Amino acid sequence: MPAKTDRCHACGRRHKRSNPANGRYWALLHAIAEKVKPGGVSYSADTWHQYAKSRWLGCDDVELPNGRTLSMPRSTANLDVAEFNDYMGKVEAWAAERDVWLADMEDAT
Repeated sequence: MPAKTDRCHACGRRHKRSNPANGRYWALLHAIAEKVKPGGVSYSADTWHQYAKSRWLGCDDVELPNGRTLSMPRSTANLDVAEFNDYMGKVEAWAAERDVWLADMEDAT
């Protein structure tokens, strides 16, 4: 049996995460936004997304035309399935340390 790979056998492109995996990630981000309020301040799911990317994927510095440098979090869109699963595991572990679980969101629906 051939070895499992993260690339399509036909075209060589990397396999990307599925829509359900993406939905699960965003459900977790919304649960975090609902329950984690550092210093009593609420942040949106998108802000938590930016935080998570910068924390676990890192940032790239981009020089702007005005000479300033902007740190841009790396994109989750570039992760293959295994890399996204690893990233999701880190976000889930961080959330669990703050008593945020996906089951909380699933029970609410």
